Amino acid sequence: MKRAVPTDTLVTKGRDRFIPVYARIQDRIRTAIAYGALKPGDRLPTEKELSAEFGTTRSTVRHAIDRLVYEGLVVRHVGRGTFVAEKEVLRSPIDSRCCITFEEQVAITGHQVTYRSAALDLVPAPPRVAELFGLPPDAEVYKLERVRMITEQPVGIEIRYLPQEIGRHITGEMLTRCSVHAFVSNIIGEPIPTIVVSVTAELADSYIAKHLEISEGSAVTVRTNSHHITNGNAVICGRSIFRGDVATEYVLGRALPNSPRR
Repeated sequence: MKRAVPTDTLVTKGRDRFIPVYARIQDRIRTAIAYGALKPGDRLPTEKELSAEFGTTRSTVRHAIDRLVYEGLVVRHVGRGTFVAEKEVLRSPIDSRCCITFEEQVAITGHQVTYRSAALDLVPAPPRVAELFGLPPDAEVYKLERVRMITEQPVGIEIRYLPQEIGRHITGEMLTRCSVHAFVSNIIGEPIPTIVVSVTAELADSYIAKHLEISEGSAVTVRTNSHHITNGNAVICGRSIFRGDVATEYVLGRALPNSPRR
Protein backbone atom coordinates (compact mmCIF):
# COMPACT_ATOMS: atom_id res chain seq x y z
CA MET A 1 0.00 0.00 0.00
CA LYS A 2 1.29 3.46 -0.87
CA ARG A 3 1.92 5.81 2.00
CA ALA A 4 -0.13 8.99 2.10
CA VAL A 5 1.57 12.00 0.58
CA PRO A 6 1.39 15.24 2.61
CA THR A 7 -0.89 17.84 1.05
CA ASP A 8 1.89 20.44 1.06
CA THR A 9 4.19 18.17 -0.93
CA LEU A 10 4.44 18.93 -4.64
CA VAL A 11 3.64 15.62 -6.33
CA THR A 12 2.70 14.89 -9.92
CA LYS A 13 1.25 11.53 -10.86
CA GLY A 14 1.44 9.87 -14.25
CA ARG A 15 4.00 12.38 -15.49
CA ASP A 16 5.52 9.72 -17.77
CA ARG A 17 2.52 9.97 -20.09
CA PHE A 18 3.87 13.35 -21.24
CA ILE A 19 7.28 11.86 -22.11
CA PRO A 20 7.57 10.11 -25.51
CA VAL A 21 7.97 6.34 -25.31
CA TYR A 22 11.29 6.42 -27.15
CA ALA A 23 12.65 8.91 -24.58
CA ARG A 24 11.54 6.66 -21.70
CA ILE A 25 13.30 3.70 -23.31
CA GLN A 26 16.47 5.76 -23.67
CA ASP A 27 16.23 6.97 -20.06
CA ARG A 28 15.84 3.40 -18.78
CA ILE A 29 18.95 2.26 -20.66
CA ARG A 30 20.99 5.36 -19.78
CA THR A 31 20.10 4.97 -16.10
CA ALA A 32 21.03 1.29 -16.13
CA ILE A 33 24.39 2.12 -17.71
CA ALA A 34 25.03 5.09 -15.41
CA TYR A 35 24.42 3.07 -12.24
CA GLY A 36 26.27 -0.04 -13.41
CA ALA A 37 23.24 -2.30 -13.82
CA LEU A 38 24.38 -2.60 -17.44
CA LYS A 39 28.15 -2.75 -17.79
CA PRO A 40 30.39 -2.44 -20.87
CA GLY A 41 29.92 -5.57 -22.97
CA ASP A 42 26.50 -6.43 -21.49
CA ARG A 43 23.78 -7.29 -23.98
CA LEU A 44 20.69 -5.08 -24.02
CA PRO A 45 17.18 -6.60 -23.97
CA THR A 46 15.96 -7.41 -27.46
CA GLU A 47 13.67 -5.13 -29.46
CA LYS A 48 10.86 -7.63 -28.86
CA GLU A 49 11.45 -7.58 -25.09
CA LEU A 50 11.60 -3.79 -24.91
CA SER A 51 8.52 -3.34 -27.11
CA ALA A 52 6.58 -5.67 -24.79
CA GLU A 53 7.86 -3.89 -21.65
CA PHE A 54 6.91 -0.41 -22.90
CA GLY A 55 3.79 -1.42 -24.83
CA THR A 56 5.06 -0.02 -28.11
CA THR A 57 6.24 -1.11 -31.53
CA ARG A 58 9.61 -2.51 -32.46
CA SER A 59 10.15 0.44 -34.81
CA THR A 60 9.82 2.82 -31.84
CA VAL A 61 12.34 0.75 -29.90
CA ARG A 62 14.67 0.77 -32.89
CA HIS A 63 14.37 4.56 -33.10
CA ALA A 64 15.28 4.86 -29.41
CA ILE A 65 18.29 2.58 -29.75
CA ASP A 66 19.46 4.41 -32.89
CA ARG A 67 20.03 7.53 -30.79
CA LEU A 68 22.04 5.59 -28.18
CA VAL A 69 24.15 4.06 -30.95
CA TYR A 70 24.77 7.54 -32.37
CA GLU A 71 25.83 8.77 -28.93
CA GLY A 72 28.27 5.88 -28.60
CA LEU A 73 26.58 4.42 -25.52
CA VAL A 74 25.74 1.13 -27.23
CA VAL A 75 26.93 -0.79 -30.29
CA ARG A 76 25.08 -3.15 -32.62
CA HIS A 77 26.57 -6.44 -33.79
CA VAL A 78 24.70 -8.01 -36.70
CA GLY A 79 23.24 -11.35 -35.72
CA ARG A 80 24.28 -10.98 -32.08
CA GLY A 81 22.34 -8.02 -30.69
CA THR A 82 23.04 -4.63 -29.09
CA PHE A 83 25.66 -4.23 -26.36
CA VAL A 84 26.85 -1.55 -23.96
CA ALA A 85 29.87 0.16 -25.50
CA GLU A 86 33.24 0.31 -23.84
CA LYS A 87 33.52 3.85 -22.49
CA GLU A 88 35.99 5.59 -20.26
CA VAL A 89 34.27 7.14 -17.25
CA LEU A 90 35.81 9.55 -14.74
CA ARG A 91 34.60 8.29 -11.35
CA SER A 92 35.50 9.95 -8.06
CA PRO A 93 34.39 9.98 -4.41
CA ILE A 94 34.13 13.49 -2.97
CA ASP A 95 34.21 14.50 0.69
CA SER A 96 31.25 16.90 0.74
CA ARG A 97 32.41 18.38 4.04
CA CYS A 98 35.28 19.96 2.08
CA CYS A 99 33.41 21.12 -1.01
CA ILE A 100 30.49 23.34 -1.85
CA THR A 101 27.33 22.60 -3.80
CA PHE A 102 26.52 23.77 -7.31
CA GLU A 103 24.15 26.34 -5.80
CA GLU A 104 26.92 27.64 -3.53
CA GLN A 105 29.34 27.80 -6.45
CA VAL A 106 26.88 29.94 -8.39
CA ALA A 107 26.37 32.20 -5.36
CA ILE A 108 30.12 32.96 -5.34
CA THR A 109 29.71 34.48 -8.82
CA GLY A 110 26.99 36.79 -7.52
CA HIS A 111 24.07 34.84 -9.02
CA GLN A 112 21.38 32.59 -7.60
CA VAL A 113 20.06 29.23 -8.76
CA THR A 114 16.30 29.01 -9.10
CA TYR A 115 14.16 26.06 -10.17
CA ARG A 116 11.50 25.49 -12.81
CA SER A 117 9.14 22.60 -13.62
CA ALA A 118 9.69 20.96 -10.22
CA ALA A 119 7.97 17.60 -9.83
CA LEU A 120 7.98 14.82 -7.24
CA ASP A 121 6.61 11.36 -8.11
CA LEU A 122 6.33 8.07 -6.25
CA VAL A 123 7.71 5.56 -8.79
CA PRO A 124 9.01 1.97 -8.93
CA ALA A 125 12.70 2.04 -8.04
CA PRO A 126 15.03 1.34 -10.99
CA PRO A 127 17.08 -1.80 -10.17
CA ARG A 128 20.32 0.03 -9.39
CA VAL A 129 18.48 2.61 -7.25
CA ALA A 130 16.83 -0.18 -5.23
CA GLU A 131 20.25 -1.79 -4.78
CA LEU A 132 21.84 1.47 -3.59
CA PHE A 133 19.05 2.04 -1.06
CA GLY A 134 18.96 -1.61 0.07
CA LEU A 135 15.34 -2.02 -1.03
CA PRO A 136 13.45 -5.02 -2.48
CA PRO A 137 13.02 -5.03 -6.28
CA ASP A 138 9.32 -4.08 -6.10
CA ALA A 139 9.85 -1.08 -3.79
CA GLU A 140 8.79 2.46 -4.64
CA VAL A 141 10.91 5.56 -4.20
CA TYR A 142 10.42 9.26 -4.76
CA LYS A 143 11.74 10.71 -8.02
CA LEU A 144 12.47 14.44 -8.02
CA GLU A 145 12.96 16.28 -11.29
CA ARG A 146 13.42 19.99 -11.91
CA VAL A 147 15.26 22.43 -14.18
CA ARG A 148 18.02 24.55 -12.67
CA MET A 149 17.94 28.20 -13.78
CA ILE A 150 20.46 31.06 -13.55
CA THR A 151 19.23 34.55 -14.44
CA GLU A 152 16.12 33.03 -16.02
CA GLN A 153 18.17 30.76 -18.29
CA PRO A 154 18.02 26.95 -17.98
CA VAL A 155 21.44 25.44 -17.25
CA GLY A 156 20.67 21.88 -16.19
CA ILE A 157 18.12 19.18 -15.43
CA GLU A 158 18.31 17.68 -11.95
CA ILE A 159 16.97 14.14 -11.42
CA ARG A 160 17.12 12.61 -7.93
CA TYR A 161 15.79 9.45 -6.30
CA LEU A 162 15.10 9.37 -2.55
CA PRO A 163 13.83 6.68 -0.13
CA GLN A 164 10.21 7.08 0.97
CA GLU A 165 11.16 7.88 4.57
CA ILE A 166 12.92 10.98 3.26
CA GLY A 167 10.75 11.84 0.27
CA ARG A 168 7.54 12.06 2.27
CA HIS A 169 8.96 15.05 4.17
CA ILE A 170 9.76 17.09 1.05
CA THR A 171 7.59 20.19 0.70
CA GLY A 172 6.82 22.36 -2.27
CA GLU A 173 8.93 25.13 -0.78
CA MET A 174 11.94 22.81 -0.58
CA LEU A 175 11.53 21.83 -4.23
CA THR A 176 11.37 25.39 -5.47
CA ARG A 177 13.90 27.08 -3.17
CA CYS A 178 16.58 24.68 -1.82
CA SER A 179 19.35 22.37 -3.01
CA VAL A 180 18.57 18.68 -2.50
CA HIS A 181 21.77 18.17 -0.53
CA ALA A 182 20.75 20.92 1.89
CA PHE A 183 17.15 19.92 2.52
CA VAL A 184 17.90 16.21 2.83
CA SER A 185 20.58 17.01 5.41
CA ASN A 186 17.94 18.94 7.36
CA ILE A 187 15.39 16.13 7.04
CA ILE A 188 17.75 13.43 8.34
CA GLY A 189 19.33 15.72 10.94
CA GLU A 190 22.95 15.19 9.94
CA PRO A 191 25.36 16.35 7.23
CA ILE A 192 25.95 14.08 4.24
CA PRO A 193 29.73 13.53 4.16
CA THR A 194 30.32 11.61 0.93
CA ILE A 195 29.24 11.95 -2.70
CA VAL A 196 30.32 9.41 -5.33
CA VAL A 197 30.34 11.05 -8.77
CA SER A 198 30.86 9.80 -12.31
CA VAL A 199 31.13 12.25 -15.21
CA THR A 200 30.23 11.44 -18.80
CA ALA A 201 29.10 13.26 -21.95
CA GLU A 202 25.95 12.66 -23.98
CA LEU A 203 24.00 14.21 -26.83
CA ALA A 204 20.73 15.88 -25.95
CA ASP A 205 17.58 14.06 -27.02
CA SER A 206 14.38 15.99 -27.74
CA TYR A 207 13.25 15.92 -24.08
CA ILE A 208 16.53 17.31 -22.74
CA ALA A 209 16.84 19.79 -25.61
CA LYS A 210 13.35 21.18 -24.94
CA HIS A 211 13.96 21.75 -21.21
CA LEU A 212 17.46 23.19 -21.64
CA GLU A 213 16.46 25.26 -24.69
CA ILE A 214 19.21 23.84 -26.87
CA SER A 215 19.25 22.02 -30.19
CA GLU A 216 18.64 18.29 -30.24
CA GLY A 217 21.99 16.54 -30.59
CA SER A 218 23.89 19.24 -28.65
CA ALA A 219 26.57 18.04 -26.25
CA VAL A 220 25.62 17.86 -22.57
CA THR A 221 27.65 16.97 -19.49
CA VAL A 222 26.15 14.35 -17.18
CA ARG A 223 27.12 13.89 -13.53
CA THR A 224 25.72 10.69 -12.02
CA ASN A 225 25.99 10.70 -8.24
CA SER A 226 25.05 9.00 -5.00
CA HIS A 227 25.13 10.69 -1.58
CA HIS A 228 26.11 8.60 1.46
CA ILE A 229 25.79 9.28 5.19
CA THR A 230 28.42 8.32 7.77
CA ASN A 231 27.41 4.65 7.98
CA GLY A 232 27.74 4.32 4.20
CA ASN A 233 24.02 4.17 3.41
CA ALA A 234 22.88 6.05 0.30
CA VAL A 235 20.18 8.67 0.92
CA ILE A 236 20.14 10.37 -2.51
CA CYS A 237 21.12 9.25 -5.99
CA GLY A 238 20.50 10.61 -9.45
CA ARG A 239 21.80 12.54 -12.42
CA SER A 240 22.49 16.18 -13.26
CA ILE A 241 22.44 17.02 -16.97
CA PHE A 242 24.14 20.30 -17.84
CA ARG A 243 24.24 22.28 -21.05
CA GLY A 244 27.57 21.88 -22.78
CA ASP A 245 28.22 25.62 -22.56
CA VAL A 246 27.89 25.63 -18.76
CA ALA A 247 31.10 24.99 -16.79
CA THR A 248 30.67 23.15 -13.48
CA GLU A 249 33.27 22.30 -10.91
CA TYR A 250 33.68 21.14 -7.35
CA VAL A 251 35.54 23.55 -5.10
CA LEU A 252 37.48 21.62 -2.48
CA GLY A 253 38.01 23.34 0.82
CA ARG A 254 36.38 26.64 1.76
CA ALA A 255 35.66 29.15 -0.96
CA LEU A 256 38.14 32.01 -1.05
CA PRO A 257 36.58 35.22 0.33
CA ASN A 258 37.60 37.20 -2.73
CA SER A 259 36.94 34.55 -5.39
CA PRO A 260 36.86 36.14 -8.86
CA ARG A 261 33.41 36.59 -10.39
CA ARG A 262 32.72 34.74 -13.62
